[in-house]
Amino acid sequence: MTRPAGPDPYGELPGALLRRGDPGWDTYRGDVVYRGDPDAVARPGSEAELADLLRAAASRDLPITFSAGRSGLTGAGAADDGLLVSCERMRALVDVGRDPETGRPVAIAEPGIPLGEFQRALAAEGYLYPPDPTSREEALLGGTVATNATGEDTLLYGPTRRWIRELRVVTVDGEVRTLRRPADSRPEGEKATPGIHLDGAPVDPIIGSEGILAAVTRVTVDLVPLPHDVFSGLAFFSSLETALAFVVAARATPGIRPRGLELLDRASLDLVPDNPEGIRWPEATAAAIAFKQEVGETDDRDALLGAWFDVIAATEPDAALVDATLVFTDSRDRDRLRGFRHRVPATLHEIAARLREAGGGKVGTDWWVPHDRLGLMLPAWRDRLSDAGHRFVMFGHVGNGHPHVNLLPVDGAERARAAEHVLAMCREAVSRGGGVAGEHGLGKLKRDLFVLQHPDPRERERQREIKREWDPRGLLGRGTLFPPEAS
Repeated sequence: MTRPAGPDPYGELPGALLRRGDPGWDTYRGDVVYRGDPDAVARPGSEAELADLLRAAASRDLPITFSAGRSGLTGAGAADDGLLVSCERMRALVDVGRDPETGRPVAIAEPGIPLGEFQRALAAEGYLYPPDPTSREEALLGGTVATNATGEDTLLYGPTRRWIRELRVVTVDGEVRTLRRPADSRPEGEKATPGIHLDGAPVDPIIGSEGILAAVTRVTVDLVPLPHDVFSGLAFFSSLETALAFVVAARATPGIRPRGLELLDRASLDLVPDNPEGIRWPEATAAAIAFKQEVGETDDRDALLGAWFDVIAATEPDAALVDATLVFTDSRDRDRLRGFRHRVPATLHEIAARLREAGGGKVGTDWWVPHDRLGLMLPAWRDRLSDAGHRFVMFGHVGNGHPHVNLLPVDGAERARAAEHVLAMCREAVSRGGGVAGEHGLGKLKRDLFVLQHPDPRERERQREIKREWDPRGLLGRGTLFPPEAS
């Protein structure tokens, strides 16, 4: 991108800025899959500094993009030009206590605190903050608000939106506002739908808006007490169809209450055969499901484990695979399983990075459907992609119908074909009552799916109206969420 010559519009902005070519500037250029080119990077350390910065930048009509932990997969937190603002220095856990209106336990934190750090601090106080994306060690709290992040525990607890009690935000012109969820408001739904939330509490449009409305400076979240106990398991299946049948059966079985149900197909497992977590699987495995269950004080853990084994045995005909089921009952073992699951996408990204040199890489999906319709869709796409000669893996949150299908094209031509397949999958997902993006948003890479998700032009216009109300000059998050014809 060629910048116009003339006076430097960034020279009089408050605070120290990183400029193109400065040490550290390259760190802020993009996320996992998208590379931007900001003119300057700002890292305010307080709400007051951020407000002064936005006020000064807006007075000069500078494009502004908000960045979090740069663990995104859509480019929403990457700037093609203009000012990139990272709130990573604003990382305090402000308070843990009771909300005066609801009486429920809450935590208040700044947006730059890493989610994993935040959750561990709350666990030390006896509380659970449930939203649990795989990248919680890299993701920042503010970024999870911006994408309405989910994760494996969404099956039981719902996405980030359900847990946000209050947000403090700074508008593009530096005005500080507080937005609150009424005490009697509790959003429902297991998965996110991309776009600006139109119906709900005053706080809801900000959640999942991908940074195009305002900057979040303080987050108040509802908490629940830590469960008495938790166990996890890894069950092995002779086919993808059998694994998906197990998911439906587990959700329908009285007496068990899955906290998470996560798919790892055989191609996913084969990415990490010699993993340091020491997890192995039978050769006959075609797919595996990681499951999780909370145990209450009055529950019989052995009886719950037995109930899970009954469901596995009822859906998987190979007794040897049933007997190979792994169970993880203490926190160290559960962390081992979680680390193994995280190793799959991490390895995938390493492979994709090598393929980019020839124009390939990773083309992934974020679509979802109601969980009991997934069996109508995922095996058919496995066969279709195999017949087309694509290399791909399938893993993720099948408990609520949200697998990630990741294709690994080797060059630009194959990448174009992979993108066509993803578009067709998204069309089918919407037709089956689902959505095109369940947790990562649309960002810049997937903004063309906005119209597919929101086919009603009146609904799209309502979202554009909200954008104009918050950001009349369109300075925030340019290129994110809305396709060019809907900007």
